[in-house]
Amino acid sequence: MSDFLQKYKRQPKIYIDLPSHGKFYNADIIQDEQYSQIAVFGMTTMDEIMVKTPDALFTGEATASIIKSCIPAIIDPWKLVGYDIDYVLLAIRVATYGETMNVGSSCPNCRQPNESQLDLQHLMGHFVDYPVTGQFTIGDLTVHVNPIDYATNTEFSREHYTLQRQISQIETQSISRMEKDKQLNDLMAQMTNLNLRLAVSYIDKITDNKDEESDKSVILDFIKDHDAEFYNKLKESIKGITDVWDIPRFEATCINEECNKTYRSKINMDYASFFGTRSLDSRNLIL
Repeated sequence: MSDFLQKYKRQPKIYIDLPSHGKFYNADIIQDEQYSQIAVFGMTTMDEIMVKTPDALFTGEATASIIKSCIPAIIDPWKLVGYDIDYVLLAIRVATYGETMNVGSSCPNCRQPNESQLDLQHLMGHFVDYPVTGQFTIGDLTVHVNPIDYATNTEFSREHYTLQRQISQIETQSISRMEKDKQLNDLMAQMTNLNLRLAVSYIDKITDNKDEESDKSVILDFIKDHDAEFYNKLKESIKGITDVWDIPRFEATCINEECNKTYRSKINMDYASFFGTRSLDSRNLIL
């Protein structure tokens, strides 16, 4: 590259502090274990081409590649936990396209489609006081919970997507009603098992007053053999914690003059499609 072009090289647009404060990382994941004042660059032309590649979007490779391109200090994006991923994607969006983003929503009162302009910098401010870990009690047991990383989330997302596709395709098969019901029951059992494994993936350990267990295979077997009420409480509690870790809802006002109600709406941002076409569900599959 000619010397005079060096001064026109891509420069950082913003600097960020990770919401996790690096609790789950080491120097193999974040360069020099630097968790604050991390430089964020805007997307390149090659990054934008990447998000138009369906296979890369589906596998999560596009998201991982964009993070490494725009935030070089992040060595292994696959190991970032959920709310850090949300935060860095928002930061990359700001660095690339500016501080606002148009988002669509539907009024819960009249179903009118609405479009709102979201202040991304303001939204990023909500991540400052995120609880890094969580816990809840079930009887005498305390369940300690950590957010799952991007690699784990992506694997569960792909499995969930595949099962959903198989379920939706059963009715199109030229087989008997009995065989369709049999296949459907089998797939629903696989979906239930997937949700159970997903719940366990959030568990760091289970303790009582004196002992603890952190082996996920042991915890999985324990929950499988326990009363259904235990799993339902576990699922409900993890949903509550992942709601806290999720992107805050935004406020919108219905444009229908006969309605004109103000409501809060969820931002439908998932990892693989924030910059491209939606192809997978959001990270909170247990919801």
